[in-house]
Amino acid sequence: MQNNQKTESHGNSDVFQTRGFQRIDRAVNQSIAIVKQAKLGQRNVLATSWKRLNKNLLGGLQKGKMYVIAGRPGVGKSAFSNQLIFDVLDTNKDKKIIVLYWTFEMPGYQQVMRSASKDVKKQMSDLLSVESPLSDIDFKSYASKVQKYGNYPIYFNNIPRTMEYITKTNEELFEQHPEHTVINLFDHSRLIRGNEETELRRLNTISKGCMWMQSKLGVINILLSQLNRNIEQEHRAKNQYQPLLTDLFGGDSVGQDAHVVMILNRPYDLYGITETYCGENPQGLLACHMEKNRDGLLGMIGYEADMSTFTIKERNK
Repeated sequence: MQNNQKTESHGNSDVFQTRGFQRIDRAVNQSIAIVKQAKLGQRNVLATSWKRLNKNLLGGLQKGKMYVIAGRPGVGKSAFSNQLIFDVLDTNKDKKIIVLYWTFEMPGYQQVMRSASKDVKKQMSDLLSVESPLSDIDFKSYASKVQKYGNYPIYFNNIPRTMEYITKTNEELFEQHPEHTVINLFDHSRLIRGNEETELRRLNTISKGCMWMQSKLGVINILLSQLNRNIEQEHRAKNQYQPLLTDLFGGDSVGQDAHVVMILNRPYDLYGITETYCGENPQGLLACHMEKNRDGLLGMIGYEADMSTFTIKERNK
């Protein structure tokens, strides 16, 4: 019997168009085009300077996706995301990128100070000490090296905003700069304003708002999020307090909607782990656990972290 599946009549085909459907052959052609782009090295991704992370993310950050960076308080989420953003901008100088930094937890100048701390190899306590102020030479060095950050296309918004305000801002920016890739960096999710009855419902509103912006505007969203206290329960010590996706606060909304979930851990500094941790020396380790990755690889990526100067380097492997 001849297969007439492709030519089979479905009556009035207008209903598929009016209801937002598209035939599978269009998706087939799109898949071929995307694989061809990868074959020719022409995929539209924003590479980072971290090779192991790029490998797991299939080249780097991709438009229209949400990346969640999670961890317990003090683990280094802001330091990690700061360096990630600056590295992306440094690595993709030939591309038009705008970063909207919704920095609700700390003002923009403090984010810059943290980033510049590693450049001058000074701790924040050194930069701000009243008892032992910086020497003239050290101050001139800081003032000189921090100037470079003024050239980055990063725009801080330090006032807690609603998701409606954020999506409207992205719409206006898309209309004014349609040729740019917009990256929203939210530090952090629980400080975005909302009128929902519970925090979990507010997180769901945030997550769905991010999905809308990704679908309609092609933005990249990087959302910093807390973990719940499950990871600190006594029985978790048997597995060296390694994080799980279920540790993500509001995991049912944020975790499900995210394309990538990276959970940070510092096993030695936070939990006193001294034995080998996921094949790595735990001392100085900032462990980045890829707990969800729709297209790429899962697993743990190790970073060498000196949080006194907010210096993070990918360990070689």
